[in-house]
Amino acid sequence: MVIPKYTNLEIHPALTEEDKQKCIDIRIKVFVHEQKYPLKNEIDQYDPLSQYWLATCESIDAKERVAVGTVRLYKVNDQVGKVGRMAVLSDIRGMSVGSKLIYTLREAAKSQGVQSLLLEGQVDKRIFYEKVGFVVEKEDEVPYDVRGTLHYKMWMRSIP
Repeated sequence: MVIPKYTNLEIHPALTEEDKQKCIDIRIKVFVHEQKYPLKNEIDQYDPLSQYWLATCESIDAKERVAVGTVRLYKVNDQVGKVGRMAVLSDIRGMSVGSKLIYTLREAAKSQGVQSLLLEGQVDKRIFYEKVGFVVEKEDEVPYDVRGTLHYKMWMRSIP
């Protein structure tokens, strides 16, 4: 039996500089330290244009709220939003944090008039993204390289 380290998940928009920094810190832990992407590529031209969401939980050990996940959205145009930089800390994966981040982002995007969502998902994350409503379209069946990792272009053409 696995004893959970975290409880009471909350997801909220990252509006303060402190929350935005927590999002960046999570991304660095996941993409730079864990997946070995170069740090120089982690902050990009879309960061200032993006909306972020931050997932926090209460830590059973520390008795405080800790940042455990993040995702961003920026508008490609009035009708299409691009999902990106989704990251969940390794010791909380499998507890639905990622899917809840996507559902939260999806609802916010829909309320802003976005009709479709696009993402570039790592090949090994395809099943996760399909479970939350994204599909690889026929013309996008061949994965492509993004900084040394194969990705698929995936769509949610109509936000439920």
